[in-house]
Amino acid sequence: MSTTPAGWTFTDGQAMDWQVLGEGVAMKSLGAADGRMIATFKFDAGYVGGVHHHEEPEFSYILEGSMVSQGVQMEVGHAYAVEAGTTHDDFRTDNGCTLVSVFKIPG
Repeated sequence: MSTTPAGWTFTDGQAMDWQVLGEGVAMKSLGAADGRMIATFKFDAGYVGGVHHHEEPEFSYILEGSMVSQGVQMEVGHAYAVEAGTTHDDFRTDNGCTLVSVFKIPG
């Protein structure tokens, strides 16, 4: 028998189902604490993201595939950090991409 310490969340991302967010994008919410969350996102080949503003910092790391973000070609092992107050207006993948991100809980 195991107990989870107060203030901790443990998940098995491989055992979770993908939650479809829209055409060509799905997410697995892996955990949340203090107004932030960590999630895995899967973008299908040909996905192009919409322009959006970052009110809070965001951090992402490429697990599989490749993508272009703000004109920078990113491959497996590449990461980006986004400062609050920036606009994300170039986000796309030709071949598909899976990444993990940490960001403010929407809402």
